[in-house]
Amino acid sequence: MTFSQNLHMLLGHTMAMRKQWGRKVAALATITTLALSSPFSAYADSTPSPAPEASRTAFEQYRIDRENYLIAVKQRSAMIRNINIAFKNACDKATSEFKSAMSVARTPDQKNAAVTARKNAISAAIIARDTSIAALGAEPVAPIEPLKPMKISGKNKSR
Repeated sequence: MTFSQNLHMLLGHTMAMRKQWGRKVAALATITTLALSSPFSAYADSTPSPAPEASRTAFEQYRIDRENYLIAVKQRSAMIRNINIAFKNACDKATSEFKSAMSVARTPDQKNAAVTARKNAISAAIIARDTSIAALGAEPVAPIEPLKPMKISGKNKSR
């Protein structure tokens, strides 16, 4: 290729890149300006006071119930996660104690005692996990979405 063709390709590419860079800078400046121009929105009350039950529509009540449901599900899953972490730690402790007992065990009776101790520790951890999960109670029940009103068409389409 000749020099002029190479130069033409290079200049066309850099000009296109300059246009994209300018757009990115403009978008970043706009986002920054909007974020800095409304600092008071961060100080707004995060939990608005609930309206009286009678003035809410069915769909508004559904949205509130759904938000409460999602919060309850997140809390329950966090509790179950903590229970499972405790279970894993108990199993890991039983396994490490088993390994250390097996390293010093010389007779079959000592080895059987180590195996029995590990099985008992893991069984106790399983029982503790199951009772902890059962103590959480039943899973939250999802709210039922209200039916949308039917659209009434102006013309009778069925003849």
